[in-house]
Amino acid sequence: MSKIKDIEVFFLEYPFPKKLGYKYSGGLVENMIVAIIKITDSNDNYGIGEITHGQFTHEPIIGLTKHFRDMLVGSDTNNINQTWEKMYGSSVFWNREGIGIGVMGGINIALYDLLGKNLKVPVYQLIGGLNKTKIRIYASNGLFDNKDQLIEDAQKAYNLGFRIYKMRVVEPSSIIELVHAFKKEFKSKMDLIVDAVQGSTSNPWATKVSINIAKKLEDYEVLFFEEPCRVENLDGYKEIKNNTNLNIAGAESIPTARAFKPYFENNVFDVVQFDIATSGFTEGRRIADMAYVYNKPLAIHSWGSAISIMAGIHFSLSIPNAAFTEYCFMDHPINQSLFENETINISNGYIEPPKTYGLGIKFDENLTKEFPYKEKINTMILTDKEDIGLK
Repeated sequence: MSKIKDIEVFFLEYPFPKKLGYKYSGGLVENMIVAIIKITDSNDNYGIGEITHGQFTHEPIIGLTKHFRDMLVGSDTNNINQTWEKMYGSSVFWNREGIGIGVMGGINIALYDLLGKNLKVPVYQLIGGLNKTKIRIYASNGLFDNKDQLIEDAQKAYNLGFRIYKMRVVEPSSIIELVHAFKKEFKSKMDLIVDAVQGSTSNPWATKVSINIAKKLEDYEVLFFEEPCRVENLDGYKEIKNNTNLNIAGAESIPTARAFKPYFENNVFDVVQFDIATSGFTEGRRIADMAYVYNKPLAIHSWGSAISIMAGIHFSLSIPNAAFTEYCFMDHPINQSLFENETINISNGYIEPPKTYGLGIKFDENLTKEFPYKEKINTMILTDKEDIGLK
């Protein structure tokens, strides 16, 4: 049995070319930033995890990683549940939700990756084994305000084997035109998900705006309408859900089963999403089990690199109520350096169980030179909009 020798965090960054022009209802997406957790054991083997919050902040992650490292060095690498409870129990006064949970999630994923490599088994075998032989996976991008870019990106996804595509709302006034163009192009060949991204915007729309969009989207049979209002706005979710027959989905920034509880009790989600690189496998299983009790399907959220993509695949294959897992489809070269086999094979919208030890991820610290991170103020969220939409 090996011991935890070290826990480190590394940041990678790829600035998107200006021509891509990635944008959404809350701002701009100018960089792909990946916060990687590396756990080394006493035998000098390593496991890799990811922290979704690395897209948004830097120094707090460094401090929290050191905090948990100092606590865990010398612990048995096999006792992953014990490690989670030790981190959570010791920080519960200040860490019931938020970035601390995200760092814990990255550590949790890395421990499972390490254990899988040490035992020479895939991660899904460590979290209960296979429940299904394949899982639907969707290409997630659609950060465009014109139909030509949208169709081009979706076509690229289709050619790679995806049969579901997720697009973001840039402006309420243009979304129906873009959805119409997508459906006209792909007809029944590809399903569509629409993400309003209102869960974390600085100036969310009035609830009526989301209701009006939802009513119009009903004609296009989208799979689900994601985060149509601010996450904290439980009454807003109720109002939207009561005024549409669309499936309403949320919410990626809710990190624990306890935090999800009022949303289940108020029946505001038709599709439950949590971010795998925030909740990790241990807390993620609790959320999944609660969703199972309420008969809610899961769409695993993984808005990150190959690390969180692979984590979502392993997790969803082991869960009975998992319906989809996400593949962040933004155009960047970092994933090619992280996938153990450089890419993954998707066939007719599905992916089969990976034949890997651990997650199927490799990591070379020289990647920090190839994709150097420059600390900056995050520009993804704009706070200077002139008004809040009312229609």
